[in-house]
Amino acid sequence: MPRVCLRLMSVLPWLLAGCAGPAAEPPPQAAAAQAPRVSVQPLSALLQPRHGTAPATVRAGNDSVLASEVTAAIAGVEVDVGSRVGAGDLLVTLDDTDLRLALAQAQARVAAADARASQAGRRLQRARGLQDRQFIAEDEVLALETEHEAALADVAVARADRDVAARAVGKTRIRAPFAAVVIERQAQVGALAGPGTPLLRLVDLAAAEVEASLQVGDAAAIGEARDLAFESQGVRLPVRLLRLAPVVEAGTRGQLARFAFTQAAAPAGSAGTLHWQWPASQLPAPLLVRRGDAVGVFLVESGNARFLAVPGAVDGRPFALDLPGDTLLVTRGQQGLADGDAVVLASDDPEPEA
Repeated sequence: MPRVCLRLMSVLPWLLAGCAGPAAEPPPQAAAAQAPRVSVQPLSALLQPRHGTAPATVRAGNDSVLASEVTAAIAGVEVDVGSRVGAGDLLVTLDDTDLRLALAQAQARVAAADARASQAGRRLQRARGLQDRQFIAEDEVLALETEHEAALADVAVARADRDVAARAVGKTRIRAPFAAVVIERQAQVGALAGPGTPLLRLVDLAAAEVEASLQVGDAAAIGEARDLAFESQGVRLPVRLLRLAPVVEAGTRGQLARFAFTQAAAPAGSAGTLHWQWPASQLPAPLLVRRGDAVGVFLVESGNARFLAVPGAVDGRPFALDLPGDTLLVTRGQQGLADGDAVVLASDDPEPEA
């Protein structure tokens, strides 16, 4: 083949390329494939409730130690530890022999005082009749009136002493002040009991209450909390707020709150934890990304990613964001985004509004 022809064949591809003009732009499908692919969800669907806890204890309505009010030997004990008793049931009997003798003496003194008062009254009545006929001086009548009044006062004192003695006899029969269970017994038959000697300890069987010490900030908003529950030994029981003390305790710097069980109740004395939820107001920590010195989230607006710094947000902790509920937040793929990037939504994500 001639040498000229070989040269033409070697430059032919370059000539053809020059005639083809500039390189064609990639099709739109190829450009879309290069945009970051992200998942988004509305802000309202991402809000999470905030949980709160506080140590709590179940308190009985009444937890009482019954003690003797008089000096007497214990004659009988009708109950023991674990016994259930109703209000008014007889629990302990004390020997009342000496107290009944004292009551008899008091009743005798009442009878004597009544007799003296009756005699003084009759004498006064006769003296007033004589005074009308001027057979007796006015001073004598006044003296008799004073004597009668003193006799009546003696009657009142004697009757009060009798009532005290009768009450002391009544105190030898110790009865349950409320429906309860006996959890301690100190009374022993034959032992001498004096005023203040503990005999039995009773715990009220009425509905117990949960007591918790709340931090001041939690206490101020506890009325808005939801799903209140007392948890002890793996069992969670729903409760409701009864009352909140209006003062702050100096020792714990908290406010005491009482809660009532709404269904089953835990036994009095149980220790556990009070749980509650605040209204949904926080977003999950994985949404946060750091760009420079700012921590924030990525939104999707008109097909583009926009970085929004969240003041006060901390990496790894839930955060609050004051935006409309339909704002689209990037939930997957945000780590590689830059502010202003065009993005492609995953097929199962909602379309952003223009």
